[in-house]
Amino acid sequence: MKHTKSATIGLRVVGLQKGGFMSGFHMRWTVMTALFLGLTACVTVNIYFPAAEVEKAAERIVDDVYGQENEEPGNGSSDQSAWRRFVAWLGPNQAWAQDATTVSNAAIRGLKQTISNHHQQLKPFYDQGAVGITRDGYLEVRDTSGLNLGQVAKLRKLVQEDNESRRQLYKEVAAALDLEQSQVSRVEEIFARQWRDKASSGWWVQQDNGSWSRK
Repeated sequence: MKHTKSATIGLRVVGLQKGGFMSGFHMRWTVMTALFLGLTACVTVNIYFPAAEVEKAAERIVDDVYGQENEEPGNGSSDQSAWRRFVAWLGPNQAWAQDATTVSNAAIRGLKQTISNHHQQLKPFYDQGAVGITRDGYLEVRDTSGLNLGQVAKLRKLVQEDNESRRQLYKEVAAALDLEQSQVSRVEEIFARQWRDKASSGWWVQQDNGSWSRK
């Protein structure tokens, strides 16, 4: 009987010790997990954004769309014009190779050409003050008092089509740089600044605070 009682007490002691060990193990594991999750939550993930490349692409595309009417004397416009003539003289294959050194592909070049075609039709409306460039880099119909119904309809159609082409352009630029969808808005911001900064004198441009003024 004594041996049986002693064995029972021994098993109970071992069980308590084992239970205490397991409780301590689980507690340590819980604390370590909480610390790991806390540290993970504090880590800031910086997603790379090639601002310089987007800036360069935006500057070139806007220059091509606006053309030479926005180039001021003395800013090297003659050199730029000579370079364009030289690239055109080389032929389409060489011109494509030169263009491929920047952010460009068939979709981007096609959209740029579409926006350039729109611009040629929109320029008289810019000069009349009938359309302006918003702070987001899109077009907005302004004063149509000097236009007839046909001209107003044409203007509204052009503005709608051009804005859609710009949205698609920004997505294509982002895709060409392997950017995430969430970064398209940053591409848009850079282009918006270029559209406004390079606008011709007399055009309506919206400021960052929402107010409008003529350049």
